[in-house]
Amino acid sequence: MSFRVVVTARAERDLKQIGDWLMERSPEGAKSWTSAAWKAIKRLGGNPRTCPFAPENGRSDREVRNVMFRTRRGRTYRAVFVIEGDAVFVTHFRGPGQDVLSSADIEQTFE
Repeated sequence: MSFRVVVTARAERDLKQIGDWLMERSPEGAKSWTSAAWKAIKRLGGNPRTCPFAPENGRSDREVRNVMFRTRRGRTYRAVFVIEGDAVFVTHFRGPGQDVLSSADIEQTFE
């Protein structure tokens, strides 16, 4: 079964914010990070249930998972997502040192 992947407006803002921050420091690094992020998103169309539960799982009535990806320098980022039916909703991107999302952060995506 293939899944439809939806990148929410909030996740798009995260992508832009992280990408802009990286661009100020390393345009090449920002390009590499953006490519890695989109590859991670694309993988979710296959079988997203193989991805681990996110630290946020249990803070919401929804099953919250994440797909991890790394930069060339080895920093780990993650795309947080929720599966509903045949759709995967990417709700946020989180980088090293960012706090775990609250249930409100996750639920706001679906309001």
